[in-house]
Amino acid sequence: MPSGRGPTVHARTGADADKRGAFAGMTRLLRIWQALPGQKKRRDLDPVAIGPELLPHLCLGHFLGGGTDFRYDLIGAQIARLAPRLAPGSLASDTLRIQAAEHDHILSLFLQAGTSQRPRVVEVRYKSVDGVPLRVFAALLPLGLNPDRVCAEDLLLAVWRTKVTDVITADSSTDLTGEFMQFSGIRI
Repeated sequence: MPSGRGPTVHARTGADADKRGAFAGMTRLLRIWQALPGQKKRRDLDPVAIGPELLPHLCLGHFLGGGTDFRYDLIGAQIARLAPRLAPGSLASDTLRIQAAEHDHILSLFLQAGTSQRPRVVEVRYKSVDGVPLRVFAALLPLGLNPDRVCAEDLLLAVWRTKVTDVITADSSTDLTGEFMQFSGIRI
């Protein structure tokens, strides 16, 4: 005799479950971003609409020098745990100086989102400034869009940490924008 209940859904474990959780949060955030008027200005963001579940995952910053650097202005608690050295006013390029490097993968991802002026969803595998291997799912949502400018004005970044499942020898990222669109039903 049928019970009238739907099929049993077994929870997935590991990175797949982490990705689905991140994608669910990103879906909510992207709908908020899409509802922003016109150029999607930073001042139009409403923290109440974003809600307490998403705010800890967010970082808000400003592009400098026509998209050559990025300043962190607001850093959510989850991002502060990933990068304890970050403080409002920090520059993404500070990592280059701290690590005596010529290239920073995270800064490159930020600048790509700013200059394309299009949202992106990525999985990033990297070592922190302190050498800690990290793996995150991130949504990069440019704000202050203007096709007559080289770069957006600001960036809303959302990050969800997940388990590191392999050895990280170099910073890398995988574009998940297409997979995210399929998951969420949102066209970017």
